[in-house]
Amino acid sequence: MLKILFILYVANLILDYPLQGDFLAMNKSKNNYVLFVHSMIWAGGISIALMYLGIFMWWKFAMLLVGHILIDAWKSRGHYKKLNISDWNSLYIDQGLHVFQILLCLF
Repeated sequence: MLKILFILYVANLILDYPLQGDFLAMNKSKNNYVLFVHSMIWAGGISIALMYLGIFMWWKFAMLLVGHILIDAWKSRGHYKKLNISDWNSLYIDQGLHVFQILLCLF
């Protein structure tokens, strides 16, 4: 179980940061298609890791994609500021929710 969590967490870090690139990072807050592409890269990559681990199901892909879109729209478009949440804390919440999504995939 620890091996599976390690693989999925590292995949999360790679897919959500270096593979995002500057263009996606700067424009996902302004354009829904760019947000979709970023979310699709992440959800697709996590799904490929799930396939490798033998635990992929289509509902997991759908949950990862829709969840990532909603979470990143909340963060990248500054909705967290209405709740007086700091930029750093919004990052922790964002990543915590993505890890929660990954944990849901274990079921």
